[in-house]
Amino acid sequence: MGNNSLSSKTKALLSGNILALTTAICWGLNEPANKIIIPSDISAQAVALCRIFGAAVMVWLISLFTKKEAINRSDWKLLWLSSLMMLGFIYVFSLAFNTASPIDIAIILTFQPMLVVAIHALFMREHVGRLEALGMLIAFTGAILVILGGGSVDSGRFTGDLLAMVCAVTYSVYLVLIEGPSKRYGTVTLMKWVFLLAAILSLPLVFTIPSHGKALCEISLRPMLVLGFIILFPTVYCYLVTPLAIRRIGSEILAFYQYLVPVVATVVSLCMHLDSFHWYQPVSFAVIVGGVLLANYAKAKKVSASGSCRERIQ
Repeated sequence: MGNNSLSSKTKALLSGNILALTTAICWGLNEPANKIIIPSDISAQAVALCRIFGAAVMVWLISLFTKKEAINRSDWKLLWLSSLMMLGFIYVFSLAFNTASPIDIAIILTFQPMLVVAIHALFMREHVGRLEALGMLIAFTGAILVILGGGSVDSGRFTGDLLAMVCAVTYSVYLVLIEGPSKRYGTVTLMKWVFLLAAILSLPLVFTIPSHGKALCEISLRPMLVLGFIILFPTVYCYLVTPLAIRRIGSEILAFYQYLVPVVATVVSLCMHLDSFHWYQPVSFAVIVGGVLLANYAKAKKVSASGSCRERIQ
């Protein structure tokens, strides 16, 4: 009996690590994949809308084979707001590739965990200790270094990097908004509604697709395969399996895998000659990761201290 329990735990840990690794690789490939087709083959607006509509269709098809869950009336407002943030993230993320470096974008998005902490502190009145605040400040400095460094190389990169920062903010707001519903509903149920509502909200953006661009039927096979990869893996696969990975290995271990994303994006972008390497990129990445680790250490220390206090009181 004990051996079976140990075996199931080992399998859960192994599968959780595999899921975390594959999501990190898929997200790392997402930046160079977008750069390959934007704007040379497909407009940024078309890619964004294809991601949203494609993901909505695929997740709804998957939901046909899963347990049906009813959404509480009180949660619909949160789902609409979450969908708006998801739409903003995907749409602006695609626009960033018109001018930004895929390596810069991957590094800037590493700053997201600190933005989530900042949103909790500003709007939910959560206490942030001095060491935690210092870690947030250091990580923010790293993100600013990317933007300024990109601007020193090319003014277009500066604009794209600013858009990437907007992406990080909108996705962080999405994570905060979706936190409550994610504890009440299954991942497939949640994501099918998020993507469907995002698709509905995105309908006016159809008119932003450049009229001089190619129709999807006119695009060659290679860009279409890349677009299919973007919809299937970094969008559908990653959003569906990340909660499973968290349940099996915990969010702390998953967070460490996310540091592989800029590494994968950098290696692939350089190998495919999609970007050039600049001194500020590894420096800013190290600063952001250092800030995030310091903040996480401070938070873990605070949680441990509060736990000890509760034990003494009991």
